[in-house]
Amino acid sequence: MSFLTILLPIFSVFAIGYGIGKFKKLDIKSLSFVAIYVLCPFLGFETFYANALTSRHLYIFAVIGLLVFVLVVLILLISRFLQVEKKRKHAMLLSGVFLNGGNLGVPVVLFTIGEEGFIYALMIMVVMDLLMNSLGIYIAASGGDGAITKKESLIRTVKVPILWASIVGILLNQLAIPLPVQVEDMIVLLADAAIPLVMIVLGLQLATIKIRSIEFRPVGIMVLLRLVISPLIAFAIVSLMGIGDTVLGTVLVLIAAMPSAANTTIFSVQFNVDPDFVSATTLLSTIVSLFTLPIWLTIL
Repeated sequence: MSFLTILLPIFSVFAIGYGIGKFKKLDIKSLSFVAIYVLCPFLGFETFYANALTSRHLYIFAVIGLLVFVLVVLILLISRFLQVEKKRKHAMLLSGVFLNGGNLGVPVVLFTIGEEGFIYALMIMVVMDLLMNSLGIYIAASGGDGAITKKESLIRTVKVPILWASIVGILLNQLAIPLPVQVEDMIVLLADAAIPLVMIVLGLQLATIKIRSIEFRPVGIMVLLRLVISPLIAFAIVSLMGIGDTVLGTVLVLIAAMPSAANTTIFSVQFNVDPDFVSATTLLSTIVSLFTLPIWLTIL
């Protein structure tokens, strides 16, 4: 199966949101509120409730944690060099650190590496979701409107129910507590609606952007960081850990080469963290990944 075939459904949902945004003016922030505070908590719960945490998650968490740390440091250095203001710095962190390891990374790994790689991709998705629902929200909350303290940013973060829903999902999974079939069906139904709405909101946000207004230099830097530098860092990490030539090492590098996560657009819209910049980076990194992902797969 070609990369174009894999990505076609994703771009189709973006296009639907974009088309709606061109013909109808909608309240994007209200839709992002529904995504973050209603649907995404069910997605977070279902992700961790349905996927048991194992010792391999801790190993993957170490690799992803190192990757995220290095990316954060690099972006902070780049933002200082470019002398950007606070919102732009936090927008760069959102779009440069967090990757689309779920609705893009998992199918790409499944159709290119196979079942063993698919299992690792699911594990990486779980770890990345945990980081995005904690660190990602904190970055968005602390970079939004108004001058707020670190304590106030943490309060904003813990008020977002995605994190708590994920923790409850982990606890119920580890304690092997079953849910009534009707309740689980309801949770799955709402969880399945989260990603399409997130992608439609991204399309709506993109419809508000004028090509002439895109700042291609900083956006291009983030796309380069996301699609080229990030997998190079991941390759160095897995090589130092001695797993560079294993299936797990290959999957980690390939996932690190994914474009920016669509959820970052939702966070940037909800907390008003330069959403045009984040949306443009997500779109361009996804388009460019059509060309970079086959190259990385060939190299690996």
